[in-house]
Amino acid sequence: MNASIRIRPARPEEHAETGALVRAAYAADFALGAEYLAEIEDVAGRATSSEVLVAVEADPETGERILATVTIPRPGERLQDDTEPGEMDLRLLGVAHAARGRGIGEAVVRHCLRVARDRGCHRVVLHTGEIMTGAQRLYERLGFTRIPEREFDIEVLGGTRRILAYGLALTGVRVPA
Repeated sequence: MNASIRIRPARPEEHAETGALVRAAYAADFALGAEYLAEIEDVAGRATSSEVLVAVEADPETGERILATVTIPRPGERLQDDTEPGEMDLRLLGVAHAARGRGIGEAVVRHCLRVARDRGCHRVVLHTGEIMTGAQRLYERLGFTRIPEREFDIEVLGGTRRILAYGLALTGVRVPA
């Protein structure tokens, strides 16, 4: 990954841009209802109770360009009801279409693994859509495995989609920079 990429908390003035990025990333993979798309886009609302991170790249014209985002809980909190004590969950990982294939998503996930380890968590967990095969390949390449007992179905426009659950135990796992 390019050395000019860094991961940091989203700033309030970036909430709208970050929300538009994650909405576009999800809308391209799912036919989602307007209510859920609005929830995905509501970075300002999410930032009141969790940490929204962005991956940014130096841009000579604007200073920085947002390439990706992810939401993680604040220390001691959780995002999903099925997250167990000692686990840290991730939500709403989205990579701008123009930035895909550059290792940005992997860098964001690795950053989250380091955060989880620094917090003393023993496992990182997440959910992803069954049709999000690129995300699944990324998680599996990093060592995540499926957690079938945490999977469920959601209603989307045009039918039902399976939401897959993945987890990665941090014990004995080296999390490179």
